[in-house]
Amino acid sequence: MNLNWINKIGGNRMLISLCALLLCLRASSLFAQGQGGLRAIPETAIPYASFLSKASFDQRFPGELKADPAELDTGWYVIYEHAQLSYYFGPILLQSTGEDYLAQLTKTVEAAVLQRPTIIDYRLELSYEPSQTTQSAEAEASENSRPSDSPPPPPPSSIWTLLRSVFGF
Repeated sequence: MNLNWINKIGGNRMLISLCALLLCLRASSLFAQGQGGLRAIPETAIPYASFLSKASFDQRFPGELKADPAELDTGWYVIYEHAQLSYYFGPILLQSTGEDYLAQLTKTVEAAVLQRPTIIDYRLELSYEPSQTTQSAEAEASENSRPSDSPPPPPPSSIWTLLRSVFGF
């Protein structure tokens, strides 16, 4: 490969500048991933985790960065957390399907741990998100924001209420 054009333009300085720029871009992307909170990734990405490198997996399945689990769509999630990684695979409609995906990811993680015993203190579970504690906190906040002097909402009407009012039961 002929690299004479590099010497004509500035040689080593240009090459060093280019390498520094690439290094800065890579570092900023890693920093952004670490600061993003969690990544919501489609559950269909789980089978690919067994044979793609981390870099290839992250490139192919960038997911959506979320600040916290309260921002997730409702559903079952296979959660993998380790060090600065927080992958939430989902949402999955059925718990049984989530259990199948969890078993598949568990095998992949166990195989990775056998190859790299330094992988410790990871979390791998199936969870329904946003969790009940998040939803109850939001409901409590909305109840506290409602004025206390307003009348309570009317009871829901049903067919039985209508029949009782018509026939006088």
